[in-house]
Amino acid sequence: HNDVLNTYSQIVKNAGLDTSFFEIEMFSSTRSLTTNEPYPVLIFDMGASGTKLYIVEHGVIKASHIINKGSQDITMSISKGLNISWDKAEQIKRNLSSLKSEDQQAIQEIISLTLDYIFSESTTILLAFQKKYNKAVGKVILTGGGVAQKGIYDMAKTAFQTDVQMGDPFSKVEAPAFLQNVLRVTGLEFAVAVGIALRKLQELNV
Repeated sequence: HNDVLNTYSQIVKNAGLDTSFFEIEMFSSTRSLTTNEPYPVLIFDMGASGTKLYIVEHGVIKASHIINKGSQDITMSISKGLNISWDKAEQIKRNLSSLKSEDQQAIQEIISLTLDYIFSESTTILLAFQKKYNKAVGKVILTGGGVAQKGIYDMAKTAFQTDVQMGDPFSKVEAPAFLQNVLRVTGLEFAVAVGIALRKLQELNV
């Protein structure tokens, strides 16, 4: 962590910029996605190379875990399963909803092994937390670019058996009405950025 921090500090210095703090991603995401719920909340953050899990209670990180599979592994599964290029597989993944129903089903079967592994690991972490603290996780918040994949929301509902919501970090800031729908979709990738901005605003007492 110190090596990473030193690298970013040097980048900021070389760019002629100034920063008042550095922060681990999980704290930024927690700030932008949770709203002081009276029960533990699981943040399920699927990125390109991995899926990060944070269990938060009253603003405090009680448990965290990283699963070394993410949206890139879904693309890889499609590429290998159909024997096509990475770029073509990525295009199919992003446009799955536009395919014929039988083609969608075939692709879903290919990527199901990756997603099944991710959700199996996630439920193991969830159950371990609930057993350790004797508390049920009352909500799961999905975030990260990977959770926009068709079918992930339904799989999460089935796997976690609790309230599942798509993350909406922009709900904590004001924006023009015509941007609301755009921000609701793009917000999945901006939880960390919004969380950092909220901390800076708190520093400035805005």
